[in-house]
Amino acid sequence: MQGIRWILSLVGLCVVLAMHGQSVAIEDVLEDIYNQLSEEDEILQEDVQEQLMNIAANPIDLNHTNADELAELMFLSDEQIDAILMYQYEHGFKEIYELQLIDCLKDYEIRNLLPFVRVDSLEVQEFRSSGGKKMYFREVFHYAKHEMTLRMDARNIEDFEGDPMYGKLRYRFNYRNRVQAGVSVLRRQGDEAIRQEGERWDYGGYIQLKDIGPMKTVVAGNYQASFGYGLVVGSPFKRGKIAYIQSTATTDEGLKKYSSVGDSYHYFHGVGATARVSRWADVSAFYSLRKGKEEAWNHVVGVNATGRWNRLKVGITAVETIEATSSQFRERSQASYSLEVKGRDVSGVMGVNARWNMGKVDIWGEVATSHGNTWGVGVITGVRYRPISDLNLLAIYRYYSPEFDNVYANSLCSWSRMKDEHGGYLGVEYNRLKNWQLSAFGDVWKTGFETMAQADFIPQKNYRMHTRFRVKRKDEKDTYSLRWNMVYNFGQWKMKTQADGNMVQAKGAWTYGWSVLQDVEYRFSEVPIVLQLRAQAFDAREWNNRVYIYENDVLYAYAIPFVYGLGGRFWLNARYKINDTFSLYLRVSETIYQRAWAMEHDKKSTRTDVHALLRVKL
Repeated sequence: MQGIRWILSLVGLCVVLAMHGQSVAIEDVLEDIYNQLSEEDEILQEDVQEQLMNIAANPIDLNHTNADELAELMFLSDEQIDAILMYQYEHGFKEIYELQLIDCLKDYEIRNLLPFVRVDSLEVQEFRSSGGKKMYFREVFHYAKHEMTLRMDARNIEDFEGDPMYGKLRYRFNYRNRVQAGVSVLRRQGDEAIRQEGERWDYGGYIQLKDIGPMKTVVAGNYQASFGYGLVVGSPFKRGKIAYIQSTATTDEGLKKYSSVGDSYHYFHGVGATARVSRWADVSAFYSLRKGKEEAWNHVVGVNATGRWNRLKVGITAVETIEATSSQFRERSQASYSLEVKGRDVSGVMGVNARWNMGKVDIWGEVATSHGNTWGVGVITGVRYRPISDLNLLAIYRYYSPEFDNVYANSLCSWSRMKDEHGGYLGVEYNRLKNWQLSAFGDVWKTGFETMAQADFIPQKNYRMHTRFRVKRKDEKDTYSLRWNMVYNFGQWKMKTQADGNMVQAKGAWTYGWSVLQDVEYRFSEVPIVLQLRAQAFDAREWNNRVYIYENDVLYAYAIPFVYGLGGRFWLNARYKINDTFSLYLRVSETIYQRAWAMEHDKKSTRTDVHALLRVKL
């Protein structure tokens, strides 16, 4: 191993310097994550970007990290996390270039990883298992970082009936990712329905503590919970059937803060904590109280226990939900427990999950049961097999009975709700050809199927191209889609060209849709200004042919919107870092529809949006 390190030292140093020379931005990593997703996948842009930015400000030390900390880098698979920790245990990292010695990490994955990791001394520290380094109260406020952002949007200026202004104010406090707190206030656009319902304003906040004595995590306010493989309670960062199978159907992120507001489904509101009961076991408990439909309130109580023994990991999770008015809840708390209540306002789900990693073979799964008016069963299990370093295979089986009903579940599924589905998934990833990465999957369920093949060509560090072909049968329609994407960097310029096309057969008729776009980015050397420009033409006149395209936006506002109709779309992003304290972001976009198509569909011929954001860091 010492000989290999010596041989790789010069080559590895040159590669890492070249990667750093390209100034890999967090925006580039986010774009890689987004481009893996399909239109059914869900991602909370604000929380994902904030999480990555916090880690980049306090990079993970590869010699003194653990699985939970590396799992915060959502683009890493379980296998890659295990491989990094195995190398840490067997050899320790002396230089960051040694990431190249890990078989399952490819060059572009290392490039994405570099902004978030560092290598410190090889001296062994056990602070993770003993509750963390000591933290003094005076240090928290002295070394903490503060961030405030004010965002103002004017959306759909020409066609919005009411006040088109959208606003968001947020404050964030962060001490080395161990003490975090935040408050957000949201002002929605003022259409008639919102004014009548009085829901124009929304607000939220959170506090999160990590590695405080025996407490691994403590959260209060708005937070997320995810355990096992998503059958009981799953992460809202949903990665389903994606191009890179190593990251398919991964979850188990524990308790963590939720920093956004205005979303009704993706978070809990209350308190939660995870405690280390031993070096090998954690116990979590959480409670949430949120207003539900009409005057009802949702009371949610959940617990999880997770144990690890060598290569085996086992967990059990239970969640109970009571939906009732305040008076009903008080009456029920004084009576004996019974499922025989009005309607279906008491429900629960319990599941057991396990993972056994045997090196080349990784077996995992979860079984859950739900109860309410009826009892249901959900099962998901998978096997990953890597016979050689350049070949990765994945097989997944899932079954969700018609009675299985859990609004907090989020795992591999072909529908928005995990219910009444029975299917199997097979995926393969092959990297043995020089400069090529090939991946494909096939998924079949009782009412449809989906297949996809993708080829990535990466001949050099500043050039990348991929082609993706997908066939899908769902909702009694067949969809054939093709994407070609090329990204090229040279100097201060970054260019991206993308073409998408699809054909859909529904009710015996064929329709088509296409989109072509060109992105240009320029980073000024004399002043801290970045400009991004997109020009796009599209023809997707039928709803079934809409095309989903990743778009940049102001800070904390990335998305995968779709284009529908006949016309063109243009946007300009500008980012100006005034100094270390103040930054300005501006985005202006306009969609121009063909006049005849717009009139036929009762739309304005143009849509203009303006987004502006001021960021203050202290």
